[in-house]
Amino acid sequence: MKNFATMCIGLLMVFAGFGLSGGVSFAADSAAPAVSSDYVQAYYFHATRRCATCMKLEQYSRGAIEANFKDQLKNATLRFDEVNFDEPENRHFLQDYNLMYRALVLVRYKDGKQVTYKNLERIWELAGSEKDFSNYVKTEVEAMLKEL
Repeated sequence: MKNFATMCIGLLMVFAGFGLSGGVSFAADSAAPAVSSDYVQAYYFHATRRCATCMKLEQYSRGAIEANFKDQLKNATLRFDEVNFDEPENRHFLQDYNLMYRALVLVRYKDGKQVTYKNLERIWELAGSEKDFSNYVKTEVEAMLKEL
């Protein structure tokens, strides 16, 4: 029994040594793509209490970005997040982007630092037409991606 325990510990140390020394690599480790520090971040900002239109704005925003920018989302040159600005850790966004209400904001980063942003204010005006909304978001995102 002691020999078996000793053998197991020895094998564990050998395999652990391979992992630490780089002798064994895993496919997931070598296949991980480098994340770009130049990218566009799309934020959909909302409050805790959300009306039907606010929910629709997020749905349309996410839909327009996911439908039109699959490759950019995959390679992380475009990122999308929804943010509740009522949460204490997110309140700074209200001042950072001069927000008065729910919004879709595009932020361009260069070398990991914010360079510029644009509040897509027409989303409220276009909330009645998913097609027009999507075209507007697509045009604005394309323009900002071209600046990368």
